[in-house]
Amino acid sequence: MNSDTLQTPYFYIRETGLDTDAAILKEALCKNWGPNHLVGYSVKTNSLPWLLQYMKGQGFFAEIVSDTEYRLVKKLGFDNAHMIYNGPIKEKEIFNSILLDGGYINIDSTEEPIWLEELSAAYPQRNFSVGVRVNCDIAALCPEEVLVEEEGGRFGYCYENGRLEEVISRINRLPNVKVAGLHLHSSTQSRTVSVYAALASMAVRIAEEYNLELSYVDMGGGYFGGREDKPDYRDYFYAICKELRRKFDPACTTLIAEPGVSLISRATTFVTSVKDVKEIRNHSFLITDGSRTNLNPLVTRHVYPHHMVYVDEPEKRPVIKSQWVTGFTCMEYDRLFEIKNGPAMKPGDKVVYDTAGGYTMCLNPLFIHYFPPVYVEHRDGTLFKARDQWDVDEFMQKNYTEERDFHE
Repeated sequence: MNSDTLQTPYFYIRETGLDTDAAILKEALCKNWGPNHLVGYSVKTNSLPWLLQYMKGQGFFAEIVSDTEYRLVKKLGFDNAHMIYNGPIKEKEIFNSILLDGGYINIDSTEEPIWLEELSAAYPQRNFSVGVRVNCDIAALCPEEVLVEEEGGRFGYCYENGRLEEVISRINRLPNVKVAGLHLHSSTQSRTVSVYAALASMAVRIAEEYNLELSYVDMGGGYFGGREDKPDYRDYFYAICKELRRKFDPACTTLIAEPGVSLISRATTFVTSVKDVKEIRNHSFLITDGSRTNLNPLVTRHVYPHHMVYVDEPEKRPVIKSQWVTGFTCMEYDRLFEIKNGPAMKPGDKVVYDTAGGYTMCLNPLFIHYFPPVYVEHRDGTLFKARDQWDVDEFMQKNYTEERDFHE
C-alpha cells in the first residue's frame, strides 16, 4: 500500500512522530523531576483503538472521563490500577472499582464525597487515597496571560469561596481515606508556561495551607506540542518542577501529566483533495472533500496549519489574489482558510492539514459523509489501516426502521 495512491479524505499517523513527542515528554519529566512520574494519556483527545494501544505500549496510563471510555480501555487491556478517573460526572460502580484496585481518582462533584463516606464505612480495614480537583482564579494569578473574557473554569472545588477547604476537611474526617493528591488543570485558552508555573505554585500554597502530605500532584494537560513557535514539554516541566520542588520531594511525591493534543498532533495529518474550482463574482472557491466537520466540529479554531501538494509545477501557474478553501458540506460556514496571492489551485491538488490528531477523527459528527479512514505509517515505513471508512452499513448499526421489542 502506497500513500500516494490512497483515496482522500483520510487521516494519516506517523508512528515515528508519536515516538518523537513521547520521548521529549519522558525526557522532560525525568530531567526535571526524576523517575517518580507517570503519564495519563487523555483518552477523550483521540480514542482511536490503535492509538490507545500505542500509548499503553509506551507505559502510559489511561486518563478517562466517562463510563464509555472506561469500557473501551478495559477492552484494550488497561487495568483499573493504570487508570486516572477524572470529570464532573462519574459512575459510582466504576469509581468504587478503580479505588478498590488502586487506581487514581480525582474527585470533582458533590456526590463523590458521599461515595467516599460509604466506601470508608463498607471497607473499614482498607485505606483509600484520592485526589481533589482544584479550581482557582487563574486570571488573578496571571493577569497578563489570561484572556479578559474568561471567567474561570467550571471544574473542581473553588479555592476562593472555601469549597475546596470544605471538601478536604470532610475527607480528613474519614479514618481510612486520605487526600493524597491535587489535580490542577489549565482551563484557560492561554497555555503559556507562566500559567502552568502559577498552577504549580497553587499546589504548593494549598498543601501548606491545609497541611497536606501529598503522594502526587497532577498537573493535567492542555500543553502546546508539535509547533515550533510554541513552548514544549521541556519548557513546561522546567517551570512546573521548579515551583513544585519548593515544597515536594520528587522521591516521595509523584508528578502526573495528562497530555493529549501535545502527544499526537505533530504525528497526524488530514489529507484532502480539491474536487472543483468555482468562480463566483470576485471570489474563487476551492471545493474539497474534507470539511471543518472533520477538523473542527465545535468551531473553536480559526487557524489550520497546512501545506499543499500540487499535481504539477505550481510556479508555472498564474497567481490568484484570493482563493477560499472550503469543505464538502452544504453549510456556508464550512470555509477553512484563504490562500492569498498563491498559485491557482486545480482539481487533484491536495490540501494537507498538519497537527490534526486532537479532537478531530474521534469528534467527527455523522453528517453528510461518515468517518474517513485512518492510516498508520509504521516505523519501518509500512502502512496499516487502523480504521475503515464508515459507510451506510456502519451507520445503520443499531438503527431500526421497523417496530421491535425493546428488550431484544
